[in-house]
Amino acid sequence: MSSRKDATKTAGRRRLGRGLGSLMSAPVAVEAGEPKTAAPTTSSPATPAPNAPPGEVGTVPVDSIRPNPFQPRQDFDEAALATLAESIRRSGLMQPIIVRPAGARRYELIAGERRWRAAQLAGLGHLPAIVRELDDREAMEWALVENLQREDLNPIERAEAFQRLAAEHSLTHRAIAESVGVDRSNVTNHLRLLELDEETQTLVREGVLSGGHGRALLAFANLDARRRLAARAAREGWSVRDLERRARSQSSAATTNKSPSPRQVQLDDLERRLGEHLGTKVRVERGRRKGAGTLSISFFSLDEFEGLMKRLGFEYE
Repeated sequence: MSSRKDATKTAGRRRLGRGLGSLMSAPVAVEAGEPKTAAPTTSSPATPAPNAPPGEVGTVPVDSIRPNPFQPRQDFDEAALATLAESIRRSGLMQPIIVRPAGARRYELIAGERRWRAAQLAGLGHLPAIVRELDDREAMEWALVENLQREDLNPIERAEAFQRLAAEHSLTHRAIAESVGVDRSNVTNHLRLLELDEETQTLVREGVLSGGHGRALLAFANLDARRRLAARAAREGWSVRDLERRARSQSSAATTNKSPSPRQVQLDDLERRLGEHLGTKVRVERGRRKGAGTLSISFFSLDEFEGLMKRLGFEYE
């Protein structure tokens, strides 16, 4: 019985990725022409996308499209966009974008922002597009899956996208993983990177350090020590193993060899599981009196706070 449930979950988890991949892989040539006058080739009739059958390719005016507010990718390489635009000028655009309706003859991007930006640089007037009716959660998931499939996101952008899914749609780490087709541990490990200080996050965001480096640095509770070690790792080109070795040696030098008490082990496990359930950082501290203590739940935006309130079943005016 449980194996059948697991199979159903796995199928559901992968369905979004496969469906999006098949839509993104359909080649549709659009010729490049004079600015704002480009027209599709005969292989793709110039039919407005809303009039095309569901799931079929039509065309939409470039200037009727607005960017996806749920786009997890924050940095677009200008040189790479210019190269893509030049390719579009020479050969046209071979792949449709995906949009959803956003008012009268207006559309919002779901997948294909690099192509849309490059098409503007190339002077295309219309783009091949597939119009899909999606709600906000689906739009966020599709945008995230596109970038995950293309490996376009840096580790911090992935973490922020996972956090937004958790905060705005009250999803657990497992639910996020099933939605976008990754392992739960992948979601949890990325979200831990948001516990890093801003300086260290920037090193990871810019690719100077990897996500593995970032997770190794979380072993340092002292922010000054963490920043110094992060800067040295970046400067001297340490591998993740080098950094982990340094972290272990410094940690053992700063603390005794005593193992944590069974009660502390239980609290650490409770923090981890509760944090995964709520999709954010949680801290449990024992108080002076027996049975007393403090539960701290972190949030990093008002949207995340509202998502936490929803998950806790609390409604306020």
